[in-house]
Order: sequence, then structure tokens, then C-alpha cells
Amino acid sequence: MKALLLPLALYCGISSAHAQLLPVPGAKNPDWKVEKKEALPEATLFDELPKTDRMPNAAQKGIASIGNRHYHWDAERQLAYQWLSRPNSGTVAPDKQVVVREDRTGLTYTFIRRR
Repeated sequence: MKALLLPLALYCGISSAHAQLLPVPGAKNPDWKVEKKEALPEATLFDELPKTDRMPNAAQKGIASIGNRHYHWDAERQLAYQWLSRPNSGTVAPDKQVVVREDRTGLTYTFIRRR
């Protein structure tokens, strides 16, 4: 049951302490601020729909992790997340920074946690 709650908490942007775990570009993000926003050359034009879902794990409902580096794909919003958690903390929650790639536009946002 707990395995199902974590992706739901990430999707809704809440945790047990009611803090927003992952920021959403263009939305109100009380716990995060945009540090950097970059347009990548291979970005999809705004008026052009994405041709395919480029993420092979689009059905992924959880978080993929390698050590303390974590990845999450939000297929509905077409957002790819990447962050580091605190080493040896036993949690996958982002520490200080989250990189979000908006697949529809090709924009990459770097969010930092507000203090």
C-alpha cells in the first residue's frame, strides 16, 4: 500500500508534512523557486503537438533510482524530473534542487527549494 502512496503524493505535490515534493512549471510552487529556465535546440514548437511519447517508461507509476539520484516521469503532464536526495537519508525526497524537463516545449527548469 505504501508503494502506491508515494507516486500519488508526488503527483499531487504533497507529502506527510503537506510540503510540495515536486514543482510543476507554470503552477504555484510555494516550496520551490525557479533558478534557471533553458530552451533546448531540439524543443518542440509551442503550436505543435508532440508526435510520440519519447519516454519509454511512460506507464511508470513510481520513481526510478540509482543511488541517491532519482527520476520520475509524469506522463499526463509530460514532465521528466531528476533530483538528488540526501545521501544515506533513507528517503527519495529532493534535497535542495530539482531539474524538470517539460517534454511538450523542450524547456528545462531548475528549481531550488525555498528556505
